Amino acid sequence: MASRKPPKRLFKNKDVIHTYQHDRENRTSMKHMTRDHLDVLQNIEFALVNCARKDPTIDDRVIDQALQVAMQQTDAGGSDPRVVMLCDLLDGMRAYRQEVPENIWHAGLRTVDDSVRRHSTLRPGEKSYLEFVKKYVV
Repeated sequence: MASRKPPKRLFKNKDVIHTYQHDRENRTSMKHMTRDHLDVLQNIEFALVNCARKDPTIDDRVIDQALQVAMQQTDAGGSDPRVVMLCDLLDGMRAYRQEVPENIWHAGLRTVDDSVRRHSTLRPGEKSYLEFVKKYVV
């Protein structure tokens, strides 16, 4: 009877971390954020939805632009005044939640932006995301 070779996967070095694994593990996923940091997501969405309730001209595209500026940590000075207003509210919420680590806050912004892009086509005037999230924000 011929002896069979053991499968090669048994000999893979488990101490080696590939780049794709490293990048994946360093990013905080939407699943992780909704499971462990729902309060951060609610704070971000609360600021966005309250501002949109006060200013009916705010649509999903404006919210996406504000989230992009907030994630890049750039100055929104030359942007649409509504984007500047949303960024100021997000900055205020960030100051209020200063105990939240920076990486968690940015993961929250990224998760909310992913949700905006999932629920909207970002056409001018479209409010699909706002309609979706409005029922979850009191």
